[in-house]
Amino acid sequence: MVSSKTAPKTSKPKNPKTPPSILAVAFSIQQEADQWQHHCQAIAKKLGCHFDTQNVKLNKNSNIESQARELRYQALYDMCQQRHISDLLLAHHQDDQAETVLIQLMRGAGVAGLSAMPLVKTTKQNTIHIWRPFLNLRRQDLEAYAKEHRLTWIEDPSNQDESYRRNAIRKTILPTLEKHQAGATENLARSAKHLAQAQELLNQLADIDLGLIDTKDGLSKTNLIRLYKTSEPRASNALRRWLNKNQLAYPSEERLTAWWLELQ
Repeated sequence: MVSSKTAPKTSKPKNPKTPPSILAVAFSIQQEADQWQHHCQAIAKKLGCHFDTQNVKLNKNSNIESQARELRYQALYDMCQQRHISDLLLAHHQDDQAETVLIQLMRGAGVAGLSAMPLVKTTKQNTIHIWRPFLNLRRQDLEAYAKEHRLTWIEDPSNQDESYRRNAIRKTILPTLEKHQAGATENLARSAKHLAQAQELLNQLADIDLGLIDTKDGLSKTNLIRLYKTSEPRASNALRRWLNKNQLAYPSEERLTAWWLELQ
């Protein structure tokens, strides 16, 4: 993809004495995986970068898109830890952000999900800082840069398959929205920024509420009742924050409603 090719060309290492690394993830279902790895390795050599790659197997009987996303990130984190890399640069751009917002909308996501991808993020283990420097740039801007500097890139043929949700959004839904509302892509990405700010405020409120109760040994029934007495939305917000901090899954909306009913 053009953004992945542009990223190493436009990036500078924090420490000039330490060459950056180019990391690649190859999926078992892609016939061209070996060819792409060789291509990436050649680019790394040309730019004087280290190169590392990890092969990932996907289960064809499960959700391919969801698997690929989760396993890709895990593979990148694993390679970062193996190489003691503390800063991971990803090439997501504004079009990717708009697509993510629409995907989250269709899933019925809340404020956190609709915040989409952050510009900067630290992993829960606080060991890797994730950067997305292209998040405010359109795909067309990156393509123009690449053509101007005579960069060549490989397009994944699976990106043309509209049976995948993100591809359908990219190729059909977003262009249609742009026809009806100029700047729709930028506006969706802007909404993600506003929602990210709203989520930050919700996190701050949750931290205040959690600070008023004793959570050293977890959230007891007594603590949950105290939270619930503030208001159900506020209690749900604090619970979500506590679960997230402790890397625990958030319950379904139905299950959460049942919990609060039990406490009444």
